[in-house]
Amino acid sequence: MLDSITVRRMPFEFDEDIDPVIVPGDPEQSFAMVAGSLLLPHLEPYLIRSMKAAENKIDDPALLEDLKRFSAQEGQHYKMHMKWNATVRRAGFPELARFEAELAQDYERFSRTQSLRWNLAYAEGFEAFTMNAVKLLMEPNGFGEDLSPFMQMVEWHFVEELEHRHVAFDVYEHVSGGYFYRLFVGLYAQWHFTRWIRRVAKYMLKANGDRGASRAPSNVVAGATFEMPTIRDVLPRLLRIYMPGYTPHEVEVSPGMEALAEKYSAMALKRS
Repeated sequence: MLDSITVRRMPFEFDEDIDPVIVPGDPEQSFAMVAGSLLLPHLEPYLIRSMKAAENKIDDPALLEDLKRFSAQEGQHYKMHMKWNATVRRAGFPELARFEAELAQDYERFSRTQSLRWNLAYAEGFEAFTMNAVKLLMEPNGFGEDLSPFMQMVEWHFVEELEHRHVAFDVYEHVSGGYFYRLFVGLYAQWHFTRWIRRVAKYMLKANGDRGASRAPSNVVAGATFEMPTIRDVLPRLLRIYMPGYTPHEVEVSPGMEALAEKYSAMALKRS
């Protein structure tokens, strides 16, 4: 299921002014989600650059087509997140610019100073982590009905992460390969981007003045309902990506994800 990589241009529009506490009563969870969105317009162009640099190393036409579709999907993702992130900046939080500049410098430096193999391993570390997190949060049938534009954006993005779940892995294996190298760079990647998210969320929580806010009794995210995963939930899924025999080609996704892919294909803007 979900084996095709479809490039969709989505019509989402967002209010000019938002409450950045997007999970009612839970600023901590809200700001973690906001920080994840702020990360993407810096990380995803880096992924695209890394894939572009690998193009002349690939002699498999099918893989080359997958790479191009991966990059096209990621391009749509970060542009849409940029659009939503602009609403967050209008809500205040002046130090966000400093955090984002630091992150942009990191990814520019990685592209400039690290090897292609290293950058492809970083990309796979991000994609493997994200794919497993998406499965945990989304399956079997997504976030529910009557979603806000923000949560529709997240759901569409997550469906496409599942569609291209194998591409970064395949490109890394085709261009260079190596289990231990992929493992160690991938672990660094996961530490790097999750640390940034935690730091930004902590700053936003402090700036919002709700450091001691308690969690809401029900996790309701702008029309979506789901239980936040625990470490016990996440760990078995993450452990498999560190195993020598891991391949995303063996990861199955629920039929409900196929239905969501069709839903967002129908919503997408038609190409002129």
